[in-house]
Amino acid sequence: MNRRSFFALSLPLLLVPHLGLAHGPTPQRAEQSLEIAAAPDRLWALLSDPALYADWHPAVASVEMEGSGAGAKRRVTFVAGGSVLDGIDRIDDAAMEIRWRLSEEAIEVFPVSHYTHTVKITPEGDGASVTWKSSFFRADTTNEPEERFSDEAAVAAVEELIRSGLEGLKARAEQKS
Repeated sequence: MNRRSFFALSLPLLLVPHLGLAHGPTPQRAEQSLEIAAAPDRLWALLSDPALYADWHPAVASVEMEGSGAGAKRRVTFVAGGSVLDGIDRIDDAAMEIRWRLSEEAIEVFPVSHYTHTVKITPEGDGASVTWKSSFFRADTTNEPEERFSDEAAVAAVEELIRSGLEGLKARAEQKS
């Protein structure tokens, strides 16, 4: 074996230990459910219209829609300031499920670089169970993010968005007309 062949065969072995040092963002997940004493149809009327997000989510100041239904874009402006743009992937009336994803990040506003949210209504007795699932990545996808853009910051932000959203949906849906 000549030197060139030896080095060509040895190079991959030299790189293997360094692969263990390479790490980036890991996929994160959050899921919460809440029982709501409201008819599933009433809940779905609030949830299935992406423009109504500000009507029931206490962290959302306003929503501007570009288009309607699946494929629409939605500019969500938060009460705390700033906005994100997300896209509506699916609105499934039969399954009572809506799904949207981040289209344009704003990590200073919401510390994630990507998210997908799915909210599903499941009839339960006289009311319903609403389950909100999210998959996402932290804002800073480098190996050593600032604390405010870390996995922990992303998880905390998404979990709070879900918790306050479910509580806001519950409060709105359970209001007496």
